[in-house]
Amino acid sequence: MRKSLKKSMSVLLATSVLASPIVVLPHAAYALEIDDVSADDTDTDEETEYTIEFTIEKALSSGDEIIVKFPSGYEVDKKLKVKDVTLEDDDDDEIDIDDVSVSGRTVTIELGEKISKNTSLILTIDGITNPGSKGDYKISVETTNEKSVSEKISIGKSSSKSSSSSRFDVSLGKNTAGDTTSVSLGKFNLSSKLVKGKYIYVTMPSRDMLPKEIDRSDVKVNGERAQKVTLSGSSTIRIEVPSGADGDKTLKLDFSSSAGIVNPSSSGKSYTYEIEYDNKTYRSETFEIKESSSSSSSSNFDVSLSDKSAGARTSYTFDLDLSSKLYANTDIQVEFPSIEMVPPVISSYNVTVNGQQVSNISVNGNRVSFRTPSGFTSSNSLEIKFSQDAYLINPRTAGTYEMTIKVDGKTYRSKKFDVGGSSAVTPVQVDNSTATIALTRATASTPAGLQVGIKGLGVPLAKGRDFVEIVMPAGFRVPAYVAPNTVTVNGMAANYVGVRGQNLIIYPSQDIPARTAVQVNVTEAASIVNPATTGVYSISVFTSEEQGLLFARPINIVALNGVSFKANVASYTKGGKTFALTAAPYTVNGHTLMPASFYKDGLGLSTTWNNSTARIVSGNTTMQFKVGSNIATVNGQNITLPVAVQLKNNIPVIPLRFVMDRTGYNIIYVNGNYTVYK
Repeated sequence: MRKSLKKSMSVLLATSVLASPIVVLPHAAYALEIDDVSADDTDTDEETEYTIEFTIEKALSSGDEIIVKFPSGYEVDKKLKVKDVTLEDDDDDEIDIDDVSVSGRTVTIELGEKISKNTSLILTIDGITNPGSKGDYKISVETTNEKSVSEKISIGKSSSKSSSSSRFDVSLGKNTAGDTTSVSLGKFNLSSKLVKGKYIYVTMPSRDMLPKEIDRSDVKVNGERAQKVTLSGSSTIRIEVPSGADGDKTLKLDFSSSAGIVNPSSSGKSYTYEIEYDNKTYRSETFEIKESSSSSSSSNFDVSLSDKSAGARTSYTFDLDLSSKLYANTDIQVEFPSIEMVPPVISSYNVTVNGQQVSNISVNGNRVSFRTPSGFTSSNSLEIKFSQDAYLINPRTAGTYEMTIKVDGKTYRSKKFDVGGSSAVTPVQVDNSTATIALTRATASTPAGLQVGIKGLGVPLAKGRDFVEIVMPAGFRVPAYVAPNTVTVNGMAANYVGVRGQNLIIYPSQDIPARTAVQVNVTEAASIVNPATTGVYSISVFTSEEQGLLFARPINIVALNGVSFKANVASYTKGGKTFALTAAPYTVNGHTLMPASFYKDGLGLSTTWNNSTARIVSGNTTMQFKVGSNIATVNGQNITLPVAVQLKNNIPVIPLRFVMDRTGYNIIYVNGNYTVYK
């Protein structure tokens, strides 16, 4: 049952209730419904993949289950895993699956995200072996919130073609390679009647003939507008039978040229269309595609740059002659030679198509995608312009480069263009040999802040336009979004923070002159997480205005059993939990003093104390301390302490480094944050 029909029924029922005395409604006016069940191979004893299309009436939450039961005769692979099962909605968006389990012939799928009510779903399950006997079998589906329903599939019965001996006809509006064309398939006889709400599948002769979507107004089933049209993968159209075609024994499909279907790109070959309905497959007569007579559609386009210097910020202009007209709301994707050329965000104000501002712009790595605006005037010629303010940067290495642009699914390649020598800006000499990079926490799998201290810039940075790029090595978890208020540059919140893979792109909110020191602070609220594996990692720093690496520094990640604390805070953290201290650690003449209880509870060392003495034992090492004395006894030998032991909150506080050096512990210190580890 389709969503529109459900909505009409609910309105009708509500109207009836309002206009009549209270009545008892049927228990299930609408509920979970299977739209279609199909298999890649319906022969007996064949292992194959099953596709089940169904609509849920009640919403599902993360952790809820979808249960599919196969009848007697079927075999289900007991080792079925999450990778063998996919679940998509009717917009082709994949839905997360947390777990898949098999019990006999029952497959239970645990959801990893919420699914709204009235959602149409497409479930595929691999590793299913058909029964050994021919016949009709019922496959059932149920959910945590809805009872089981079933749908029939025929196994071992021959796949019927059209009832006539010939295949169905194909009629094209244009028959040249790569042209956008109208397509008519049929008319031909079916083995079973069309049923409204069921699906017809049309498989293209070759891949990449389809646009990203097709409007149902561009598809007719026996002269009636399709109820719904969706694309499955890159070569299959799924068409829902409209009510006007319900009961028809013949089928004719018409796709208008505005549907955006293009002919195969290769000429001189024989092609066929394939239609599947009710588990029966029908094939067209073969047809051929002519070689395109248009030289402009295959010619390479020009690339113009306002500055051809390596590493320079520049505008880009592309002039294309298209093989077919370009219309409003058409998808365009520009692919640049490298990811370093493209900022993580570009405003639509800075990109035009034939002089008109684009819409729906997005950046993904080195690809920039957008659409022609709704008021776009159709044309066979195309000028795409990225202004200087789009902040594209030429490759940092001089050389010859090429680009590709996809327009409504068709790919165009540029002529080669040259990027010359150095940028016009000559950096001043700065010394970053003592520049620093540090984490607020050094333990594995722990959220950590980041402090970057640049001693000086060779080239100035302009606010909101230029950026500092911090390259986090593999292993660190960097979120897809970092809020600007979690990052400061010289004490001011960043203007914008972009994420490019593992890299942070930080735009300052103030101009920073050359030779100026820059302090970048990323707080723990940014949700960057340290690697799970201990070891030394290298973090690198670049700016948008200077060629090459500014500097890199090693960072040591220690085991999660390390113990962390802060100066003047009466607590420590171990294993992700926080514990109180009798006295807060503090420093005297640059030496940190820790309460005796820390060595016992935090580090697990054998420690005893009273208000005048303390004793710490680690293996064969025994250390004894006196409050007020700067002399400690280690295995009977007197050793001078850097500072005297003191009494705070009625407990001895002992120099940390002295104990750590004699027990095999290491210390990491960053801006008041200590981590002690072995």
